[in-house]
Amino acid sequence: MSSRTATTDASPVLAAPPLVEICVEGIEGLLAAQAGGADRVELCAGLIEGGITPSLGTVRQALRLATVPVFPIIRPRGGDFLYSATEFDSLLDDVAALRDLGAPGVVFGCLTAEGRIDEARMTALVARAGRGPGPRCWPSEYRPYC
Repeated sequence: MSSRTATTDASPVLAAPPLVEICVEGIEGLLAAQAGGADRVELCAGLIEGGITPSLGTVRQALRLATVPVFPIIRPRGGDFLYSATEFDSLLDDVAALRDLGAPGVVFGCLTAEGRIDEARMTALVARAGRGPGPRCWPSEYRPYC
């Protein structure tokens, strides 16, 4: 039995291969990630700053050229994930703009001053993204607030 096969009482079940998501900067990074076999891409600008929101033009072109799902990061600046009220308003606006542009998902994060997940802000961002067509947040053990 291969390492990718699990068994049940009824019959062997193939385990799903891991999903390969690659964080890239810009369209050239997207194209290289696709050529290299990525299953999904997190699209950023300014990776030297830890990744910031790419321009709408970059996202539009990436969506046009992509053969894999492209998830733009929503982050107004480098540094920490503790945002002022005006920065948070910018996050909300960016989520709505990328939802309306047709991105299949977005990546974001907010922390409290204590370094914990800011559940109120994360919930607001998930609500703005919506669960229909456009950006969504997929629940996981790391993202229970979705």
